[in-house]
Amino acid sequence: MPELPEVEVVRATLHKELAGLTITGIDCTYEPIIENINLFKEQVSNQTIVEIRRYAKYLIFILSNGAFISHLRMEGKYFYVDEAYPIQKHQHVVFHLSNGYKLIYQDVRKFGRIEYKSKKELYTTPPLSLLGIEANQKEYNLDELYTRIKKKSIPIKTLLLDQTFISGLGNIYVDEVLYDAHISPLRKSSSITKKQLEQILISSQSILNEAILQKGTTIRSYTSSLGVIGNYQNFLKVHTKRECPCCNKALTIIKIGGRTSYYCKACQR
Repeated sequence: MPELPEVEVVRATLHKELAGLTITGIDCTYEPIIENINLFKEQVSNQTIVEIRRYAKYLIFILSNGAFISHLRMEGKYFYVDEAYPIQKHQHVVFHLSNGYKLIYQDVRKFGRIEYKSKKELYTTPPLSLLGIEANQKEYNLDELYTRIKKKSIPIKTLLLDQTFISGLGNIYVDEVLYDAHISPLRKSSSITKKQLEQILISSQSILNEAILQKGTTIRSYTSSLGVIGNYQNFLKVHTKRECPCCNKALTIIKIGGRTSYYCKACQR
């Protein structure tokens, strides 16, 4: 599943190619992907793409009037190709563009969602209004987050995967962040001190920002379809690894909330 760094790479790549182009038509072969498909076509067709933004794991296509948001979920991918390119299996949405190219949304599992929003609705209605601060956000209210975390008895890893608390972190980067912060993923959230919470946020910023510089993590569950190969898999310290890079002891591999988790019992408390 693409996480914040991978979605940021997609955003930057698409913005470079699409900004200033007009959407001349839309085809969709699996309508549940788009919220209210007929109205969506009316609202988006013949609009110009002004820019592409990102919030957490959401892509935001800013249009000349309104916007549409896209969540890639498990395996969503975008392809920017010539109009003559033949549509392949699992390519469910096609945006025809004014320059003779088209933007294709592919989703093998069909979990991704696309939805139009007016400019007023964009950040004030779900899903974006429900999200917590971005995990690599520079400014945040530590006291407010600490008050919220003290009320939670769930494992800290589970809480960090909750996008309403902190948004943008997925399974890979939560493992890396908690290792960097020397905190066990099994720790009850309410037991985390304010200093430890601050370290989690600092680790989140540094790891996610470095992952963005490395064009994301290219592993089995995510590869870019836009000609960008991520390198951060070469910097992972615990996720998918067998041995702690610090103490050289075997890593513990368990399921937490149904997610495969990697951590070091000796280094993470």
